[in-house]
Amino acid sequence: QSILELEAAVQRDPTNAAAWYELGVKQQESEREQKALHALQRSVALDPTYMPAWLALAVSFTNDNHRAGTYNAIREWLNRNEKLAPLVAQYRVSHPEVSEEMSTARQYTDLVECLMHVIRSDASGEIDADVQIALAVMLNTNEEYVKACDCFRTALAVRPEDWLLYNRVGATLANSNRPQEALNYYYRALELNPLYIRARYNLGISCINLFRYKEAAGHILDALLLQDSEGVTDPAGSGEGRGVTSGALWGSLKTACLHMQRLDLATLCDRQDLEGIALDRHAFDL
Repeated sequence: QSILELEAAVQRDPTNAAAWYELGVKQQESEREQKALHALQRSVALDPTYMPAWLALAVSFTNDNHRAGTYNAIREWLNRNEKLAPLVAQYRVSHPEVSEEMSTARQYTDLVECLMHVIRSDASGEIDADVQIALAVMLNTNEEYVKACDCFRTALAVRPEDWLLYNRVGATLANSNRPQEALNYYYRALELNPLYIRARYNLGISCINLFRYKEAAGHILDALLLQDSEGVTDPAGSGEGRGVTSGALWGSLKTACLHMQRLDLATLCDRQDLEGIALDRHAFDL
């Protein structure tokens, strides 16, 4: 479903937590983090027991560099998770909960150790992908990218068709200065979902870091065109009906154009002239 369809769904049924969650995840995929945060916070406010929204909210807070928000979302996810309740209670017998008033370092240690206890103590013999994702999100906040990558890959083993996970492995590799390794994960995410804007943008960023500027520009332009095609309008804007596109994408496209010695295209980026730069699409062909 498109963003417009999902927005229409929450307008029709504004108390539906699952619908707000679906909208939030779609906003994440479309590289619109603030809108994702709003939708996911609405979801958990409507139904604090809706577990997928807490986990998605933790991801959005991490992407927004809001560590306290991430830790609170993971804490809520752990404490409200009926499936994990016996193992969490077992851990809390000897490890009283660290409140959000405590230092972020203490919160981090407490939550990571609780998640590790859950993983080690699970007698089912099955991998719980969500627990692995929660741990990976926590590790990412502390820049422990190698361990985070291992967790995301473990989750992928049981969810091999999950394009969000492929992108997260790619992004974690890229964050640990391994952009070349990240590429195949982004490619796989896009094979599974060609409309996945965030993966396309991340692919462009990795290409910039590999000095493949022409290829980078092509991927980022494609991401901008996809964003524009969603038809999301800015309520405070001109009302012309053009899609709202992300300033971060334009900044990255400008960087690629400058490295290509194309000052004319960089100027179009400053003006956010999507039609103008799309007319020169051949400039990014390999």
